[in-house]
Amino acid sequence: MNARETALSRGEEGVGLYVFCFARADAAGVAVGHGLDATVPLGARVHEDLAAICCEVPLHEWTGEAGEAHLKDLEWLGPRALRHEAVIERMMRASPVLPLRFGCLFSSAERLEELLRRERAGISAFIEKAAHVEEWSLQGSLDVRACEEAMFAADPRVAKLSTQGGARYLMEQKLRKDAVRAARAWAQETQAELARALEGLVRDWRPLRPPSRNPEQPEREGVFHWALLLPRGAEAELAMRLEPLAEPLLARGLHLSARGPWPAYNFAPRLGDMSGDGREARTHD
Repeated sequence: MNARETALSRGEEGVGLYVFCFARADAAGVAVGHGLDATVPLGARVHEDLAAICCEVPLHEWTGEAGEAHLKDLEWLGPRALRHEAVIERMMRASPVLPLRFGCLFSSAERLEELLRRERAGISAFIEKAAHVEEWSLQGSLDVRACEEAMFAADPRVAKLSTQGGARYLMEQKLRKDAVRAARAWAQETQAELARALEGLVRDWRPLRPPSRNPEQPEREGVFHWALLLPRGAEAELAMRLEPLAEPLLARGLHLSARGPWPAYNFAPRLGDMSGDGREARTHD
């Protein structure tokens, strides 16, 4: 991994490799600084045209009862998850990468080498693809009350409501129930409209879990979340296509949020059983 002797090279037991991502071999020199924490250096294991960006970790911290406890402890988990993202984003500036989910461990350098030999073609192909594309996210959150009010106001039957109190109240309640159903249906139909607007720009897409309700905006409800694979440098084109839709959608309570670019987690190939899911460490032994 670097010039100095490491725990793995000394054959110490209980030391494994934590892998952040795969990159081109010529990016190995950028893998400097510290690894998951300040106690270990960041490094790279090079195999032919690939570099596995990694650091050594004590396996007992990630496996067994201690590992389970750590992965539920936000004070322990949080800084390491942030460092995981920071390393990958730094490497992205030097090379296209195949990012790995948080928690991908190998019990030895030999196990990592074995995977690189077995999966080299697929990893290399994805890295070359990633040189030309990048991942963005598009989220939609709905102010449900505002949308229902907009649907109610747009219903032509509202103008014909009776002026008599009791009859008007009963009919208005019915129309408001109809507005609730109309708001849900409209939110779904809008997704098809957005998909049409992005045709020809998006190379691939993945539906993800809608965003959770934000305590700071409790009136909003997540209705969709897409991972989009776009050509590099397509940010202006994405904004141009979304802009004509954003204002009329907002008038009915639907807020759009496009963010990126991100490491292409959602489009990376599954390499055997090695895709740690961020909730449990995967150790390859």
